Amino acid sequence: MKKPIDSDNFSFLLLDVARLLRADFERRVADAALCVTPGEARTLANVARFGPLRQHDLANLTGIGPMSVTGMIDNLEKAGLVERTPDPDDRRAKQVQITNKAHALLEELHRIGEDVRAVSRGGLSADEWDTFHRLLKTARDNHLSAHHSRRSSGKTEP
Repeated sequence: MKKPIDSDNFSFLLLDVARLLRADFERRVADAALCVTPGEARTLANVARFGPLRQHDLANLTGIGPMSVTGMIDNLEKAGLVERTPDPDDRRAKQVQITNKAHALLEELHRIGEDVRAVSRGGLSADEWDTFHRLLKTARDNHLSAHHSRRSSGKTEP
């Protein structure tokens, strides 16, 4: 009898790896006692990655709810790791960006991320890992391109 679902198909494998990466990263952040929660650490890393940007844009880019993003940004701002500044394109809006104080924490988060990625890499050669990385970027870019095409054509998201 054929299995109704192949649990080793691309989508399941990718989601499993993402879930395992996130769980390992969050455990290591919590164990490191860095003065931020794992969720705040991910939010800070995404502000560094995409910022400066508006909070609602950060929520859209990360898939985190606007209320959750607001709470995390509030906590990061209290810790002096991010700041809200006027949006140069809309004086009524604010943008979020990292502060100089965040750099040391971001370096530690990068180190933790490298350790987690090393587990994923395992015994893969540098060439194999580079190929895997390049192929993942291509898959991501294909989805982003399809998303932008749907939006520009006026089609609603599925």
